[in-house]
Amino acid sequence: MDLVVGIGNTLRSDDGLGVRVVEALPPRRCAETLTVQQLTLDLTERLSKVDRVLFVDADAAGGAVELAPLHPAQAQAKLGHALSAEELLRWTVVEHDVCPEAWMLSVPGQSFVLGEGLSPAAMRALESARQVALGWLAGRSECEPNEEDE
Repeated sequence: MDLVVGIGNTLRSDDGLGVRVVEALPPRRCAETLTVQQLTLDLTERLSKVDRVLFVDADAAGGAVELAPLHPAQAQAKLGHALSAEELLRWTVVEHDVCPEAWMLSVPGQSFVLGEGLSPAAMRALESARQVALGWLAGRSECEPNEEDE
């Protein structure tokens, strides 16, 4: 089973890109989607039960949509208000002694002010990021779109 996690706040303009990308994905038989404002320790249980996870998040410093593999943080992560994806993976190992194959899909954003709209650059990046996420999901040949969504 795959899990695609959209991270962000849709009330802070481009910060909601991760959520919007995940919401734009069609349902798949062997993939679940989840949207969160931030990564928290309670997600380790869910991560312990999947084979692969794709985190999708806005990147204020990014210039292009980028897909990169992730690994658990080397040092024990301190518990805070929110965790990085690498820290969350580390806590998954600590708590459940397993770690899914993990990837980060970074989507460039420009405006992180209060508001629900996306910047023009983010709107352009949204479809590109959706296509990359679909390609990642297609990496599992046994995971096809639901028939009613084709």
